[in-house]
Amino acid sequence: MYSIYSTEYLEQEVSIYNCYVGEDEWRRITNDIPTTRMFGRIVNEDKSWIVALGQPIRSSIEDAKVMFVPNWMLQQIDLIGIGDSYEVQWMPADVFDISQDIVLRSYDKAYQSHDIQEQLSNELTKLGILQKNTEIRVMLPSLDNYEITFQIVNLSPASVVLCQGDEVRLEFEEEPIPREPTPIPHPPEILLPDIVIASPSAPPVLPRFNPWRNKDFKPNIS
Repeated sequence: MYSIYSTEYLEQEVSIYNCYVGEDEWRRITNDIPTTRMFGRIVNEDKSWIVALGQPIRSSIEDAKVMFVPNWMLQQIDLIGIGDSYEVQWMPADVFDISQDIVLRSYDKAYQSHDIQEQLSNELTKLGILQKNTEIRVMLPSLDNYEITFQIVNLSPASVVLCQGDEVRLEFEEEPIPREPTPIPHPPEILLPDIVIASPSAPPVLPRFNPWRNKDFKPNIS
């Protein structure tokens, strides 16, 4: 078990790609497993992150088994990096498959305006291990060390691979442009016919009954 701290607790400048331990612990780790490069797997319940071991450092934290990890890596496995204890498993580089194809996606379009293929391959080699369906942060020297976040969409021949310089073959997957929703048509306008309300007509005027106009009527003359 190691006490995990963010690299922000270190006074010296360190790489965004590595984890760091004290000199005594570094010697113990590298002597136990002879290899050109060592990686630590940090476990937090059902989540884990694999990070390359950097050079030994000195810190003011008096703990023999203390480990410093970049913040962006800790975020991948929901760690805060304030000294909580977690399991770390050390593994040599040769236990991992060598990467063949890497498919990346980024929401930051800055990388599209520059030829960064070679630079990105170099930076991924520094990072060392890629894990499918995770996010990585890469620093590009040609863009004044601008940091770009990539999502690892796919890897071959395994879901966890080791990057080895020129052997890295990169592809970029564009974020699909969301289709605009079809506008809901307005309900058709109901046109009502013009209704002309006429004034009520007066009842027909019937001629007044006049008995004298009856031709068969004869006055009684006595």
